[in-house]
Parts: sequence; C-alpha cells; structure tokens
Amino acid sequence: GLRGFFVDEAGKRANLKISASLFQKVLGLRMESRPQSIGSFSKNLQEFESIRDFITSFSITALIDVPFVLLALLVIWYLGGIIVLVQIISIILLLAYALFIQVPLQKAVEQSFQASSQKNAILIEGLSGLETIKMLGAESQIQRAWEEAVSYIAKWSARSRFLSSSVNHFSFFVQSMSVVGVVVVGVYMISNGDLTQGGLIALVILSRQAVAPMSQVVSLATRYHRARTALKTLNQIMELPVERPEGKTFLHRSQIEGAIELKNLNFAYPNQTVKILNNISFKIKPAEKVGIIGPIGSGKTTLGKLILGLYQPVSGMVSMDGTDIRQIDPADLRHSIGYVSQDITLFRGTIRDNITMGTHDIDDNAVLRASELTGVNEFVKKHSMGFDMEVGELGRGLSGGQRQCVALARALLLEPPVVVLDEPTSNMDNRTEVLLRDNLSKIIENKTVILISHRASLLAMVDRIIVIDNGTIVADGPKTSVLEALKRGQLNV
Repeated sequence: GLRGFFVDEAGKRANLKISASLFQKVLGLRMESRPQSIGSFSKNLQEFESIRDFITSFSITALIDVPFVLLALLVIWYLGGIIVLVQIISIILLLAYALFIQVPLQKAVEQSFQASSQKNAILIEGLSGLETIKMLGAESQIQRAWEEAVSYIAKWSARSRFLSSSVNHFSFFVQSMSVVGVVVVGVYMISNGDLTQGGLIALVILSRQAVAPMSQVVSLATRYHRARTALKTLNQIMELPVERPEGKTFLHRSQIEGAIELKNLNFAYPNQTVKILNNISFKIKPAEKVGIIGPIGSGKTTLGKLILGLYQPVSGMVSMDGTDIRQIDPADLRHSIGYVSQDITLFRGTIRDNITMGTHDIDDNAVLRASELTGVNEFVKKHSMGFDMEVGELGRGLSGGQRQCVALARALLLEPPVVVLDEPTSNMDNRTEVLLRDNLSKIIENKTVILISHRASLLAMVDRIIVIDNGTIVADGPKTSVLEALKRGQLNV
C-alpha cells in the first residue's frame, strides 16, 4: 500500500546517501588510516545495508502503531473492564522476553559479524593471491582457514537465528493465549450479565490490535542488534582522518617550479615504533636531477611517497617551492608530480583509460606523445584494438614491463614539473630500458627529477646522488664522487 511505497522510497534515498558518503570517505582517507585487511574492510562497508534494512523495514513502521496500543487498551478497559489485564500481562511478557534475550543475541550478532569480515578477508586474499597459493602448494592451508571461518559463522549465525525465531514463536504464542484469555474471561462476564456477545467479539478484535504491534516491536529489537553492530563499525570508519578535513583551507598552486626541501624529517608507519626515516634533510633545486640509492628497507620508497603527501611525517617538513606541502591542495600537488611506484596498479578498462586516469579533456595527441616516450606504442600498435585494448582487472592482461610503460605514460601525460620514479624499469628488457632512458633524457631538461634506482643506465640521467641507509643520509654529492666512494668501499652501505 501507500505505507510500503513510502518505505521503499526512503530505502532508495538512504541507500544512495549512505553508500555515496561512505565511498567518498574511503577515497579521502589518509594512507596512514588505510585498513590492514581489504577484505574485512570491504565487508564492513557492505554492512550499511543492515542499517538501511532496519530503517526501512516494515517492522519499524509498527512503531507508528504503538500509540494506538494505548488507545486499544483504553477501549478494552471501557468495554470489558478487568479483561484489559489479559492484554497488559501479554505485553509485559513480550517485553520481558525481549529484554531477556538481548545480551546473548547481541553477542551472537557481534561474533557472526566479526567472523563474516574475517571470511571475506580470506576470500579476497585467496582470489588475489591464487597464483602464489598454487606455486607454494598452500591450497590446503587456505582451505582450512576458510572452513574454520565458515564453521565459526555457522555456529554464531545459527545461535542468532534461533534467538530471533524464538522471539517470533513466543510472540505468536502470547498473541494466541491473549485471545484465549479474552474469550475465557469474556464467557464468565457474559454468564454474569456484565458483557454482551457482540462486546466479546469487539474485545477479541481489539485484543489483537493491542498485542500485534508490540509483537512487531519486539521482533524489531532482534534486528536492532545487527544494525547497531554495523553502525558502530561504520562510525569508526567515518571517524578516520582524511586528507581534506572539514573546515581546512588549502593553498591553490596551479603552477609549481619544482624546488623541494626536506627538513628534519622523521617518519614511522602506523603502529610501528621503528623509524623508517630519521632526521632527513636535503634541498633539491628546480630542474635538478637527483638519484636516490640504498639497500632494501632503507626508506627510499617511503621518501617518494612523503614528497607526494601520501603520508604525513611524524615530525619535520616537506616543502614544495618553499611551502609546506600540507598547506597545498593535494590535487594540485599530485597533478604537478609525475610519480611511478614500484608496485604498479592499473584498473579495469582500456590502455587509454589507464593513461588518462585522473585527467580531464586530454586530447589524443598528448596520449600518443606520452606513449611514444615510454614505449607503450611498441606493444599497442601490434594489437588489433590499439589503445582500446583491455588491460584486465589490475592490469593482469599485460606483462610487468608493459604495466610499467603504461604507468610511465600516465605519469608524464600532463608534462609535470616534478618527476619521481621508483625503480621504473625493474620489469623491462634492456632494449626498452635504453629506449626509455634516451627518450626521458630529451624531455627532463627543465624538470625536477628524483630517480630511485640502482640501474647504472638510468643513473646516467642524474647529476647528484643521495645514499640512504637505515633511514639516514650517509652520502650526498655529485654523482661521480659518490659512486667513486661506493666503489672504494668508503661508504658502509
């Protein structure tokens, strides 16, 4: 009816607003707040449906009928006097039982909720790492973890369903007994001349009207726990820090020269006590070409991410053109920095979609230019679909080297004044690497370049080298003198 129509409309609007707000929040999260388990986090996000179902369920419309319960009780008292006690006792029994099962029901719902998140985490990890699982022969280990999670969910879900259904069964029993009670007491009253047969029929109808809404309210209490658990989780997500806090005004910097300074920079990843970077300080002039080298785990990659503002330092400062990057609009900063990370992530779609991602109104000439510079055109021209070639989920339709070519094209598309390259050719063959180096050398003359790599062919592009070890700078100077010191063993790296 009309009530159902309005409930459905409310559901659609709630679904749109809640899901949009949640996803906007997720995309705006600071990297320090990124969840450790993507599968578990995604499951928690989906739980907003529990809140929507609770808000828009037909049971909640029963709350509208609650005031009429009092009216029905008054009419029953007026017509039947003492018979009203039957309804009052029935309502008290319903409420008492609902209160009685609240604690065990909440525990069952929370345990089921947590186990469901864990199961989703295992599923996502299993699917994304399927190749590795097969290579290691770890199928049985993952299968066991999955079965344990499913078994745990089944146990607590069964308990939750049992408690929820017991409420419905008890409500039906109480409603039936209240009608029987009205009939029994009514018969005695008719025999005593205190009630007519028509009055008894009216009381039976009214008794149902008095108890039925309360039965629905009690049933609603069982749904409330799942919605409450989901709301608690979603509130925790909504309280996570974001890159653009409400009320904060950023500086708009559409033009960046490329002067970079790190001053007394200290950084540790969340929930870790060991510093990744310790008191790092250096300056890079506009259009300077700097190579950063160091052993595994020395903090080179982290340094690049801090320059992009993906993470915030524990103390110290990163500045761009003399301005702390925390004051610059993140969109302006990242559009001015072409960044290629070690771990290339492509998205479902075409080659062109991935190269132009995050940009607007880019013409084909810019795409072709970036593709020629980075070697993308070498494999695109051999494919019948050209730039409309699908890359597959996470770019799995391309080889590692091809993904790096696409990532480089993406980074250089807007001709940014600053370029940060983190092992950009680790998966490329020598021919492609040499081609890339020669092409980059032609276009980086007026760009600030930070190259994180040990490859001698790429280091030919830089004039200065910074050596990092254990999060500290152990050498910083002209390329020739630093490399010479490394050869002689004068630097303990």
